[in-house]
Order: sequence, then structure tokens, then C-alpha cells
Amino acid sequence: MEHAIPIFEKTHPGAIAVFAFDNSSAHASLAKDALDVNNMNLSDGGKQPLKRNTLFNGQVQNLVHSNGQAKGIRTILMERGLWQPHLRLSCGKKENIDENPSCCAKHLLGAQEDFRLPKKPYLQEVIENLGHKAIFYPKFHPELNLIEMCWG
Repeated sequence: MEHAIPIFEKTHPGAIAVFAFDNSSAHASLAKDALDVNNMNLSDGGKQPLKRNTLFNGQVQNLVHSNGQAKGIRTILMERGLWQPHLRLSCGKKENIDENPSCCAKHLLGAQEDFRLPKKPYLQEVIENLGHKAIFYPKFHPELNLIEMCWG
């Protein structure tokens, strides 16, 4: 099947489009393979999504086993030399992980630079990977949202 090319790329080759979106929670969804500890298991496999490879200490760390099974938080921390036997998956606290990043496995992995980096919404990733720009209107400012003028 031929790759679909947007009409504006045909009519304006080399142009960079800017896509503007309101601040809907649907627009903020992360990619399934995003480095997000909130949808990971402590153990390998299970219903957790497969994660993209990442860089740790300048080397690629594969987050999927060779058999196609997703690595759990414990395995990732063990490979990084950070696993501590007393760790539970979650401490249940949602406070700033900077206060005590080693209280639980989620906070320990979530404090690592590659998992900590701000995650772009999937919509923004797709648009930027095509060489274009995506902007999101501020929350709760309908006067700054151009589409509201059309609805009004």
C-alpha cells in the first residue's frame, strides 16, 4: 500500500505546517511505547505494552526480551544495577519523586533521566516526525482558542 501524503505536501513541497489543537485530554495521550512507568508491571510480560528502546549511560537498553516479551520494572532496574530486594511496585504516594526516589520501584525507575524526560503526546510525535509543528492552546482560555470564534 502506498504511503499517504497530505495534499499540502504535494502542493507546497518543503513547507512546514503548523497544527494547532485545543487542550483536550485526548490530545495529550502518550504513544503505547512511551517510557511511562505508570503502565508497567514489576515482573516481565503480562498485559503491559511493549516499550521503545532507550539510552542508559550512553548505551541502548532494549526494553523487550528477544522472545518479544515486555521487560518489567524489576528487570530494567536489575540491568541498570539499581534493583533493591526490598522494593515494592508502588508505595501508593503520588508526591514529588525527588523527595524519596527509592521508596518504590515505580519512583526509582521514574526518577531515571530517560523515564523522567517530558513525554510528548502521541499526536505531537507523529506530526513532528513528519517534519511539521504542533502547538496546543492553553487550558481554559477560549478567547485564545481560534476555533471558539467559529463556534461562537
